[in-house]
Amino acid sequence: MNLLEIGRNKAYWMLDGVKGHKVRDYLNTISMYNSGNKNENEIEKYQGKCIHKLLNHCRKNVPYYQDMLTLKLEEWPVITKAIIKENRQDFISQNYNEKDLISMSTSGSTGTPFVSLQNIGKKKHVNAETMYYMGLLGYKVGQRIIFLRSLVDECSKTKFQQFSQNIYQINCNDLSDEGIENKVKEIEKLSQKSGAFLIAYSSTYDSFRKYFERKGYEATRNCKILGMVAGSEMLYDSTRKSMEKAFNCKCVSRYANEENGFLGQDYTENNVFLVDRADYYIEILKFDSDEKAEKGEVGRIVVTDLFNFGLPMVRYDTGDVGAFTTINVKGKNYLAIGSFGGRAVDVIFDSSGRQLSPHAITNAMWRFQSLKQFKFIQKGEKNYEIQLNVGSEKIDEKLLENELKNVVGIDCMLEISYVNEIPVLASGKRRYIENQWRK
Repeated sequence: MNLLEIGRNKAYWMLDGVKGHKVRDYLNTISMYNSGNKNENEIEKYQGKCIHKLLNHCRKNVPYYQDMLTLKLEEWPVITKAIIKENRQDFISQNYNEKDLISMSTSGSTGTPFVSLQNIGKKKHVNAETMYYMGLLGYKVGQRIIFLRSLVDECSKTKFQQFSQNIYQINCNDLSDEGIENKVKEIEKLSQKSGAFLIAYSSTYDSFRKYFERKGYEATRNCKILGMVAGSEMLYDSTRKSMEKAFNCKCVSRYANEENGFLGQDYTENNVFLVDRADYYIEILKFDSDEKAEKGEVGRIVVTDLFNFGLPMVRYDTGDVGAFTTINVKGKNYLAIGSFGGRAVDVIFDSSGRQLSPHAITNAMWRFQSLKQFKFIQKGEKNYEIQLNVGSEKIDEKLLENELKNVVGIDCMLEISYVNEIPVLASGKRRYIENQWRK
């Protein structure tokens, strides 16, 4: 770390101390219950206390749950994004002022745009989760982080914010050879002094891999990346290996979402995620019922967020699938999620033939939060279709057309169609980006 980074580190923890050491305390708790220092009985006792507190809070303060007569979690209903969206006000805790809650928007990486709310304490838990999981790669508060992501106003940071937080964002919409070459140059510029950590969508890394396989690895020789994180979709082993070769550091895959936080990260086995048991109680339920799946049986990943009291998410069906397994690390057993049904998306191209990040599409859908589901299909070189499940809501088709044409090309032919449901794949997932043209 250079002097400026050390200064940021000290300033952050000093400010946290003034505010009661909340993030520091949360970080210590996360480390305690995820690093093997507690046995299974101790973890279950801790989670039981957290669940009891959360359910009591819900019955007293959350209209949707005020008729619940039991504090047994397994008897509470499983909820989805659609249920929360349709009953939004009933899910907001009455002992919080909504304007004081923090909005967490998702762009629809499962084909369903969504906005959740978090109280300040929950947000501090997420900050601690970030530090814990980045810390496993060697990160310390104040060091530089480079994000490769599709940028929209809702997730962009100002230049001052980027400087003060030492977090820099690079727009990854354009994944053509020229686009990747420009991004590598930016990564080199931002990392060459004191190094940096790189975070990106798995699909972005996969585009980099294809570039490196064609062009070689010479372009990254002056980049100083200290560690890499992949998220949002499945990180393929070949992609992980290629990125580690290109940047000469470890690359991990993370299981996280905007509405909750950091649910887990892989460690010794690729895409087998050690579960964050300090902040979440995770269940895997059968596909055709709300019964618990057997260990090793693939099912729906359902999360109870232990510390979001603003808009509680109790038994929240994430839309992801996986199976519980056990990982042994240095003689200690950890609960993990394997057989992970990571989100699968197709490679798509704009009307000029340049490869696009699929997240350029999902971020274009960001403002259409009333949508239940969507699916974007490339049907030809310049032909596209967007399928919408809108329920009873109306959509501004002209605005939608402008948003999408700004991404794929003004000269494209775009068809807007309406459906009652986006069908699921055999895996239980929905493919929300599809290329039927297959360049």
